[in-house]
Amino acid sequence: MHRDGDGQIELTDIQYEALEYGVAKGKNLLAVAPTSSGKTEVGLFAAASWLSAGIADGARVVFLTSHRALARQKFRELKDKFAPLIALAPDEMILATGDDVLDANNDPAGDALSAPLIVATYEKYLNMIAGAGLEVGRRKICYVCDEIQLIGDKSRGQTVEILLTLLRGRVGQIVGLSAVLDKGYAELLASWLHARLIRTTQREVPLIYELRTPRATFIATTEKAEPPESAQPRTIGTIETLKELLRSKKSSEPIAVFCMSKKQVFELAEEWSIEATKLGAKVDDDLPFFREPTSSSEELGRYLPHKFAYHTADLNEDERIAVETKLDDNNLKVVFATTTLASGLNYSFRTVIIHAWRRWNSAERAYEPIPSAEFHNMAGRAGRLSMVDTPGHVIYFAADQQEARAAPRYLEWWKLNTPPPRIDPAAFPQLSLQLLAAGVANSELSLFDFLQSTFSADRELERNARQPELWKAAIDTALVNLKNWRFIA
Repeated sequence: MHRDGDGQIELTDIQYEALEYGVAKGKNLLAVAPTSSGKTEVGLFAAASWLSAGIADGARVVFLTSHRALARQKFRELKDKFAPLIALAPDEMILATGDDVLDANNDPAGDALSAPLIVATYEKYLNMIAGAGLEVGRRKICYVCDEIQLIGDKSRGQTVEILLTLLRGRVGQIVGLSAVLDKGYAELLASWLHARLIRTTQREVPLIYELRTPRATFIATTEKAEPPESAQPRTIGTIETLKELLRSKKSSEPIAVFCMSKKQVFELAEEWSIEATKLGAKVDDDLPFFREPTSSSEELGRYLPHKFAYHTADLNEDERIAVETKLDDNNLKVVFATTTLASGLNYSFRTVIIHAWRRWNSAERAYEPIPSAEFHNMAGRAGRLSMVDTPGHVIYFAADQQEARAAPRYLEWWKLNTPPPRIDPAAFPQLSLQLLAAGVANSELSLFDFLQSTFSADRELERNARQPELWKAAIDTALVNLKNWRFIA
């Protein structure tokens, strides 16, 4: 960490290395560093230099994000802090999520793709350029790809990979950002993107992981990559642990409780409402105004006076703003949330409780441990630079012997899973139809060339020298089937 003469943080290590390499001079970069290492600023360095040097000549910046909530937060930050530096007008800033493409005046945007600054989710932006083509002037665009590990996501990875394949080698600059990429996987991804990899596993603010089991408590810290230490067993269970933490003299607030489903979020929040009432009277009478009566607004109206809330993707705009404003003002003790709150949203928590770390697999009809990258992305919401006075604290549980055998994997925080390729020949019929319909390909040859340029093709080729031959055969079969089904001529 680089500090000034008064000891104040000037640059984190990842920021210093990015600037030294040339991220502010148009160089492609993949920055991999733990949460709260200042990766967002790495993207801002690129964006600011790109626009300040070339906006008069049509330079543009696109911020790609993983979720709508993150896109909204990023857009607000850029509008308030970034736009004045570049003298951007409200109608020159576009937020594209879901069904909406709006400027900073909250008006529908006409020619959105020509705006100097766009913030969009990966899927929305792919839809935008699929309809309009990868526009003329693409060499004047800088892309900041946040949460780029989505390229390995089981359900969304294929879409993200198609978009990145369209961009790589064709645009002015790509800056990828991630907190959770295995070293080998990150090296492959950087090479495919024609980017320099800069990577660190050292957190600017350390994390303490605590696995609580019936027989013992196991503790690990990000300050050393060593086996965990064992201690006496402690309270097991989210509600009991919350009571323990909030009664302790040691400050542990604010606390994020992450769940695997909205059902878990709602049930825990309602259960906690009983306990919060027991802990004391109302502590906050400053209630937000909700224009639309919903079950969520009714529940938040009961919860917020006791300084807790929940956060899911289903909150409407008023409800989301109410919760996030309370978070911004450091006016919540506990937030129950789905994993959307863990996906890059820049809120500072001292403690993270992971209520559940197994997810139901309907195909296997069993609960399975979530990928280590997803676990550590949630854990990384604790111990942020804005709270440098204390390490972050991560607590999770193993309630029985079966869980106790699987749970310790997350204490080895330096070990991250490597996801399989997300473009699979089995999906070629549907994927080929989409690529042909969008004009990405217009023939069997161009379809093969495009798919052969993907990250998945690169990885498969490393494992199997017959990959081009096998994929060519799969594409031929897909096109024959599409013709037989009369989807294409």
